[in-house]
Amino acid sequence: MSEDPLPVLTDNPYFNQVGLVLYDYFTFFKTSVNNEFRQYEIWQVMLITVALTLMSEAILNFLIQDESLLVRFKKALFKTVRVTPIIGAMIKEKVDKTKAEMANDGPWVLPEGHRYQTKLPERGLSDKEVMGVLDKYNSLNDVSWQKGRCSGTIYCAEEDKNELLSEVYKNYCWTNPLHVDCFKDVRKMEAEVVAMCGEMFHHPGTASGSVTSGGTESILMSMKTHRDWARETKGIDKPNIVCANTAHPAFDKAAAYFKIHIIHVPVDPVTFAVNPRDMANAINSNTICIVGSVPQYPHGIMDDIAALSDIAVRYEVGLHVDACLGGFLIPFMEDAGFPLPPFDFRLPGVTAISIDTHKYGYTYKGSSVVLYRSVEMFYHQITSTTEWPGGIYASPTLAGSRPGANIAVTWAAMMSFGRDGYVSATREVIRGARYLIAGLEKIEGVEVMGSPVISCVAWTSKIFNIYNMSSDLTKKGWNLAVLQFPAGIHIALTRRHMSPGVIDQLLSDIRESAAVQMLNPGAAASGAAAMYGMAAQIPDRSIVGDISKEFWRLYYSTKNNGESS
Repeated sequence: MSEDPLPVLTDNPYFNQVGLVLYDYFTFFKTSVNNEFRQYEIWQVMLITVALTLMSEAILNFLIQDESLLVRFKKALFKTVRVTPIIGAMIKEKVDKTKAEMANDGPWVLPEGHRYQTKLPERGLSDKEVMGVLDKYNSLNDVSWQKGRCSGTIYCAEEDKNELLSEVYKNYCWTNPLHVDCFKDVRKMEAEVVAMCGEMFHHPGTASGSVTSGGTESILMSMKTHRDWARETKGIDKPNIVCANTAHPAFDKAAAYFKIHIIHVPVDPVTFAVNPRDMANAINSNTICIVGSVPQYPHGIMDDIAALSDIAVRYEVGLHVDACLGGFLIPFMEDAGFPLPPFDFRLPGVTAISIDTHKYGYTYKGSSVVLYRSVEMFYHQITSTTEWPGGIYASPTLAGSRPGANIAVTWAAMMSFGRDGYVSATREVIRGARYLIAGLEKIEGVEVMGSPVISCVAWTSKIFNIYNMSSDLTKKGWNLAVLQFPAGIHIALTRRHMSPGVIDQLLSDIRESAAVQMLNPGAAASGAAAMYGMAAQIPDRSIVGDISKEFWRLYYSTKNNGESS
């Protein structure tokens, strides 16, 4: 049998010589493999080939994942440690002790004279009796949000709006936009709310989107929409999203609900802003969307949306702008005298925006809006069941039936305030935030975290345990939020804080607490401060997750002392 003829690659002698060398190696490899497998039958060779293919795929899937090997190794290590007889038992004992302490100290422990109602009353109560019981329930509250003692929570506007909004809510409390033929007026109001929000954020055409139950649902809907859009247009079946580690946990919830991997990019430890270059480096072939916040919740920092837009265009991925917190401030800040860099649909890479109307839009809780750049993208938010015996069922949001009253009240608030009202309210809140920042910068031992530009302000200390200050402020009647990684205290300023003397009182209490802490900066944390510090130091975050789930189990407990119900 004649030998295979040597290939002639090109007329170039050098490349031809390289080709012959490669050909020799290929021939040697082919001969070696053939000699090795001559001892096997064909069916055995086929089985070996299939096994090697499956093994290679498994190794490839293990190595090429969005979560690093180090992170996966740490999770596996912690999981293993928790089931070992000795160390696992010690961890369980500590966790059980913490849960027991929680059960005996929380809002689920009723004071003297209060009991849980766990079954229907034998006789229905009169209206007066019901209101009397509610008055007793109201006495349980010991935080005065009405006096501006809370961070965020209640974003109230003028008191004279309450009568209007209450009347609108009462008139529409039985409506349900799912039955659009019955409630055409609610449909019209929802369409107008979406359109008005689209105009506020410079939508290039007819705004597409919907009213949702809150910022979390708006984010969930957007992530589901981007997932389905990327699956259809790019064939992505293992989707991921890229966001700063300061992005709202609603994105983590969306990832858990919709089987999307989430890639967290650390922010700068000094400015608390995310570097757009780091965001770009985290994008891969499975990325469906990147996320920017205006502002992010923990420190009130505004992400560089213009830079993120350029990245989204370059890599052909979506860009969701989370304006849930600042959505009814940032469109009016320029007119209020506080201009911002661009953040909305004027930037070509922005594909979706979430806006909470129940915050600085001053409507009742349970109202948000999600907007999309195109109708084609909005189609992917809608689910449609076409084979159901009950008929064709299509729905744009997570809920089927929705409270039409929330839509009506949102519409009424927007119509009542108008642009001039929102500009005035925005000017008031931003001035208050700048005043607070200036005051904090003058307090020894206290440091503002980053450079907040909207309504959220956070502060920390490099000298004393900031959680001790948090405990002090709680004792003084303030209900503020605490941060971790690094530790800090956060407040989302509302119009309630703009009442005369509120910010001055907060600064005074912070100043007084800081002076006390500076006398003994190394003081050990106790009470809630110790708990926060302990939680931040636990390397196995699944333990912290277990404890946080216990909180919600206790929330639904109906035993006076927090015992298992």
